[in-house]
Amino acid sequence: MNDHIKFAAELALRVTDGQTAFMESISKQTSALELWLKDVQSYIYKMTRPLMEHARFSFHREDYSYRRKNRKSTDELSFIFLNCYPVNYRVSFIQEIRHPEIRQVKESFMKEILQKESHLSSIILNLKDFPPADPQQERVRDYPITNYRDLFMVGDWLGQTLQYELILLFDQLSSIPHMDDFFGSRPEWSLNTGSGGNICTDLIAARLNRKRDFEERYVQLLEGVQQRIQQQLISPESRELLSLCYDAIKR
Repeated sequence: MNDHIKFAAELALRVTDGQTAFMESISKQTSALELWLKDVQSYIYKMTRPLMEHARFSFHREDYSYRRKNRKSTDELSFIFLNCYPVNYRVSFIQEIRHPEIRQVKESFMKEILQKESHLSSIILNLKDFPPADPQQERVRDYPITNYRDLFMVGDWLGQTLQYELILLFDQLSSIPHMDDFFGSRPEWSLNTGSGGNICTDLIAARLNRKRDFEERYVQLLEGVQQRIQQQLISPESRELLSLCYDAIKR
């Protein structure tokens, strides 16, 4: 009996030591995290609200997004906060522009493969589509935040990106003619986003606005998609999606 008691006591001591070591490890990780998620959200809101309100966007706290309605389109900027406590928080965003005419065309050939409502958006971009000014820095899908220094850097970058890129892009793509002109002056833009949906929008805008040569643009996009598939920069599904789009609107 004494041996059983001694073994139980040793086992309990090992468990206690293990729990202590685990808690000390968590404590060390937590000590590196200087702020809470609500601090991150509050600061991002503080840095983005003046610019977005000036551009006529309304803030929706339930999903942390900004939205506005134009005469012929709807714009949305949604922030994504990943809680990776106790290591860090990660911040990203999604930019969406929706035109009813383009949505109607996409619905005609995407019904069976549609997985998300966002696939019907005219344009969908995220943080990786807005690379840092420094060409030495790689594109990222989100920014990690551990301390206030990280937060201030991300806040400054967001403010500049909103002012000089995001809001300007919303304005440039606010109508089908504007969108068609945008694609016409930037023939590689939709291809470089790596999004099959954006590439289809490029072709649909050419068809609807009837300013660019629709057939010629399809050949250009198809060649661009094929090159990027070979370079493993884009999914082969984008080629299939582009073909479905062409078949749907060539009639």
